[in-house]
Amino acid sequence: MAIRKAGDEMAGDHALVRALEPGRIKSLCAADRKSVMHPFSALAEQSNSDPRILARASGVYVTDANGKEYIDGGSGLWCVNVGYGRSEIADVMAAQSRELSYALCFSGYSSEPLIELAERLLALAPSPMAKVLFNNSGSEANEAQIKIVRAYNNLLGRPKKKKVISRWGAYHGSSIAAGSLTGNVIVHRHFDLPMAGILHTASPDYFRRENRQLSLGEFVRATVDELDRLIVSEGPETIAAFIAEPLMGSCGVIIPPDGYYQAVQEVLRRHDILLIADEVITGFGRVDGWFASPIVGMQPDLMTCAKGITSGYFPMSACLVSDKVWDILTADPSEAGVFGHGFTTAGHPVGAAVALKNLEIIERENLLENARNIGAYLLQQLRTHLGDHPLVGDVRGLGMMCGVELDADKSAHQPFDNAYTIGSIFGKLCLEEGLMVRGGHGKAMAALAPPLILTSAQADEIVNRMSRALDSLAAHLQQNGLWRPRAFASDRS
Repeated sequence: MAIRKAGDEMAGDHALVRALEPGRIKSLCAADRKSVMHPFSALAEQSNSDPRILARASGVYVTDANGKEYIDGGSGLWCVNVGYGRSEIADVMAAQSRELSYALCFSGYSSEPLIELAERLLALAPSPMAKVLFNNSGSEANEAQIKIVRAYNNLLGRPKKKKVISRWGAYHGSSIAAGSLTGNVIVHRHFDLPMAGILHTASPDYFRRENRQLSLGEFVRATVDELDRLIVSEGPETIAAFIAEPLMGSCGVIIPPDGYYQAVQEVLRRHDILLIADEVITGFGRVDGWFASPIVGMQPDLMTCAKGITSGYFPMSACLVSDKVWDILTADPSEAGVFGHGFTTAGHPVGAAVALKNLEIIERENLLENARNIGAYLLQQLRTHLGDHPLVGDVRGLGMMCGVELDADKSAHQPFDNAYTIGSIFGKLCLEEGLMVRGGHGKAMAALAPPLILTSAQADEIVNRMSRALDSLAAHLQQNGLWRPRAFASDRS
């Protein structure tokens, strides 16, 4: 089986991919079942099921150990922005490892690639930012933001102003603090989360609004009023920050209605509350620009970056800190003292070198423009070919992020009661068609965020494969008495 090469090599020769020997696959599966604890999975099922072992990847294609090729419609975990198999990134990684394989950035130590990357990020930031604090993951970066917010208010003499408000359905990580920010019961249960001081308010999910009679404007007002009431009931003197993804990713590609963030920021300014923009998914070309904040009208005081900063080639994340916050953190050195936070491999010189090359590729190959144009094309094709399917309730997207959400009753906008199960079946049927998709926590849907190098022909193939998976899902649900469509044409083309 052949897979396509990434970047400027995609139109050239195909690389031959060989499946692993059956005996080797069997041995690896047995070792995995015995030794590996998989994140975000049903642990009790791992000893009875084989993993899907991935063996090769290039461009937008991933091949498993059996030689089956998939279009990666989710960029891994929303991260492989420039596509797989970039030899120039691998070369930079190797070269930097030979020259300076590790450098700490504690206590004033630094390295050339780290300094250059910090300057680059500050230049790209949509809102004026003063400094960059590097971390290893989005969870770590959002954890650091909570600490920054606490230090900021302590130094202002406001020890009670520490609570952070997130939203139900949001994803901000899975550590103790970042997992608390995440508005999903799967991340909370078993771990006694959310921790004290983390609150949640309504998601701007207009499609799933409880009151179907509300207009967009009325929905925005009602949602923001709920936030305001929460702040007032808790006491504005106790609320430090509000954290939000410009577009909510993992809960199902939720695009806020026009005016939502403007109204939110009016409330935050009135109560002197900081705004944290979580651009972990949406940054670095995913949504119609380097960052999504200006697209939706956000003017953050703090920003979190990860994933696309290195396109997943190296673990790295960053907190961008505004002048407003930085000035308070440094106003009184004798009072501030040491900022006691950091990680051993944060600001890694190899990661910084990879990030710089990754950003160079995005710019050199005009991937922001490609993501804008092909993303719009993919959304149009999804709406044209899947929008009238009796299972499809909504098709939405912005940039290279799209979501296809399913309804049990399309005419009544009624979701499936067993949404998680339906969504899981849909994802598996997409895999059978050679398409990897992301889900939406608590929703029956497929989310798409393919690499920014996607072509129109590959977008068409994504639509074709998802269409076949939808038809298979409809047949499966009918056969098992899980769904009764008002109308369905089994020979729909």
